[in-house]
Amino acid sequence: MYLISNRNLCSKEKYIKTIVEAAKNNVEYLILREKDLEYSELEKLYNKIVLALKENNADINIIVNSSIELYKNYPVCGIHLPYNLFKDLLSRDYEFDKTKKLGLSLHSTAEVIELNKIIESKNINIDYITLSHIFETKCKEGLKPRGVELLKNARDLTNIRIVALGGILPQNIGKIAEFCDDFAVMSTLFKSSYVKETIEDYNKNWNKL
Repeated sequence: MYLISNRNLCSKEKYIKTIVEAAKNNVEYLILREKDLEYSELEKLYNKIVLALKENNADINIIVNSSIELYKNYPVCGIHLPYNLFKDLLSRDYEFDKTKKLGLSLHSTAEVIELNKIIESKNINIDYITLSHIFETKCKEGLKPRGVELLKNARDLTNIRIVALGGILPQNIGKIAEFCDDFAVMSTLFKSSYVKETIEDYNKNWNKL
């Protein structure tokens, strides 16, 4: 499971507590996605999260979203990039750290096909892609979801690890497990009063299959 951060969904205290609870309950990755923050504020937040994890003897792999500075300056697990930013960095011959993970946000099979060509021509390794949004979600209110078909079609096109994103709930996870390698959540954990139980619900329904 990937947890995508959003500090606007809850109080500051609940935000840190949710991340710690997720780490203690075996959520593998945290994508630190606070794209509106200036670097100095993002840096402070990152260090606050790391300290809270240490104080609670908890561990989670932190992947930073979009911030090349944090990616370069700290021992994060990796970076997650919007597809267009990834292509822009490649066009400027940016060299990614091969010891860190690289994940991308994709939204169509056309992008998957294009990415395959980039990987072949540039000899670059992509650790995973998120495909979204699969189901209706308030984060993308008014936008039609792309549905399970996007996962099915992408699975036929690539061997890259596929992470489903968007409206993924314990009750609909059974519809996607066959067509992806993992899934990402955001509001369901940050708004949950019982984070451990919510994670257990996800895992129970995921592992059934």
